[in-house]
Amino acid sequence: MTQCWSEGELRAYLDHELSARDMERVAAHIHECSGCEGVCVELAERASRLRDWMDALPDADAPVRIPAAPRRVQTGRRWAGVAAGLAAASLLGVVLLPKRGGEIVVAPKAVLPKSPVPAPPPVNPAIIRREIPRAAPVKPKPQVQYYVALDNEPIETGLVVRVGLNGGQVPADVIVGPDGRMRAIRLVIENSGELK
Repeated sequence: MTQCWSEGELRAYLDHELSARDMERVAAHIHECSGCEGVCVELAERASRLRDWMDALPDADAPVRIPAAPRRVQTGRRWAGVAAGLAAASLLGVVLLPKRGGEIVVAPKAVLPKSPVPAPPPVNPAIIRREIPRAAPVKPKPQVQYYVALDNEPIETGLVVRVGLNGGQVPADVIVGPDGRMRAIRLVIENSGELK
């Protein structure tokens, strides 16, 4: 018995895509090998089913009617609520956050002439002193920032998106629900140099 043929080669045999010599070799092998014969029968059945499905499709020139999408009710009210929420958040951002003023001027770097490196100062022996224990500094508690709901519906899941209000100067986080609607918003306040 010779080595079995791959599924791709058997598919090419069924489609008559092999050379005449290979077609004869595959035919001889299929008569000897029941495994390859079974694979060929299965491939032929798949091709037949696919041909039947393709024949059942309508002509490409025939018009296809696409069903209309169901209409949503009261979309105007939802958008009005979203617009009112955004306007309120923008107003809060403008009123509560301080304005940044003045321009930042960067001084050019001073060019120093190259000079020889001075010798390091002499090292004195270390004096060991007894250290007095000090109280650990108290870290300030982080400020908790809560989200403001934009509607009365509960939020099950959502995506937090960072947006910029007041022309991009005031960062805010918005929770967007799985339906694409904004559900809650909070202003991002800088605290000790880190954005929260």
